[in-house]
Amino acid sequence: MSRNLAAITAGSSNRRFIMLAVALGLLGAILVYVAASRGDSSSGGGLADTAVVVAKQDIPARTTITQSMVEVRLVPSDSASQFAYEDAAAVVGEVTRFPIAANEQVLTTKVVPLSSASSASSRSLSFVVPQGMRGIAVSTSEVTGAGGLVLPGDYVDVLIIYDVEFRGGEGSQTAENFIVMTLFQNVEVLAVSQSVVDVVPEATPSAGGQRVRNSEAKASPDANTVTLALTPEQAQRLYLAESNGRIRIAVRHFGDADVQPIDPLLQIELIPPNLPNPFLR
Repeated sequence: MSRNLAAITAGSSNRRFIMLAVALGLLGAILVYVAASRGDSSSGGGLADTAVVVAKQDIPARTTITQSMVEVRLVPSDSASQFAYEDAAAVVGEVTRFPIAANEQVLTTKVVPLSSASSASSRSLSFVVPQGMRGIAVSTSEVTGAGGLVLPGDYVDVLIIYDVEFRGGEGSQTAENFIVMTLFQNVEVLAVSQSVVDVVPEATPSAGGQRVRNSEAKASPDANTVTLALTPEQAQRLYLAESNGRIRIAVRHFGDADVQPIDPLLQIELIPPNLPNPFLR
């Protein structure tokens, strides 16, 4: 009787060990299948442990990125670019500098960060030139540029002085005189040297069409160029004027967009009409 009981007990223990072995085997198979599935879903078959922003569709150059165009995906660490974004919110609202293909990682080198105030010094000038206008640079110095205090985003008037030769009738004498005139009024300064204006994206212009800037640049007394926003016709006039005269920039009061007629001024007009003649004494 005791031998039968021992045999039954031994058989029951064997079945338990067999069932435990079968269960562990099934668990191991499931873990292997899950790991293999994750490897197949990741490019390169490695562990997907790095989040990157990827384009869901083809995005052309100079396109404002919307939420529907991008998503965050996990990729193997060795497949993630060092220039990739990790958060989709960081690229939404920005503009593509180059085309981005579907399923391609969105890189900082392919995006112009228009909404970032810190990007003003590195932004491409073409993205801040107003539609239909041209950005043209003129030579400047600390004197001609309002003491070197002209900043990107300022609005200025452009003055030009010429040395003009006046002639009378036939046989009459000629006389040289200087003439100064206001060439343009209420012109936006797009850049000073390499510092570009940081305008509020899609900002509503104030009176006179002045755009709102998003940040303040530092004054650059050593700057040798100031880039202005002009129409193509105005750009021609400015180039011709600078080639034949001397330019001076006058900074406007913030928000002052008033444009008024200003007559040219001759040098002789600065001499008072009642000035005594020393030769008549």
